[in-house]
Amino acid sequence: MEPILNRDEYTFYLVGNVDDFTERLGRVVRLGKEEIAVFKTTDGQIYALENKSPGPRGGTIAEGIISGEVLFDPICDWKISLTDGQVLDPDTGQVRTYPVHVLGNEVRVGLLMNEGGLFHE
Repeated sequence: MEPILNRDEYTFYLVGNVDDFTERLGRVVRLGKEEIAVFKTTDGQIYALENKSPGPRGGTIAEGIISGEVLFDPICDWKISLTDGQVLDPDTGQVRTYPVHVLGNEVRVGLLMNEGGLFHE
């Protein structure tokens, strides 16, 4: 299947169907060199963040639990906004976010066209 391009120079890759993602839990997907944690909220919104904790101990965030649009980092218990990746007060930091398009039942995550290397779905 060919990736879908948009005018913002992202390439959107199929990472699964809506039903493949469990509410409030993360699922790791790999796109080229990128390891991405995908989360579905209880209201059906889907978010994609770099699977890397912004905390001083490092680690991954896919094992975190979400409440509303906030992810609780499983390593440092920091709160991270799913919408923009910002760590919420009193802590500081940010996790990279990726655009998500849901087309019908398909979930696609976008990478800038110059990122992720060459790969096939």
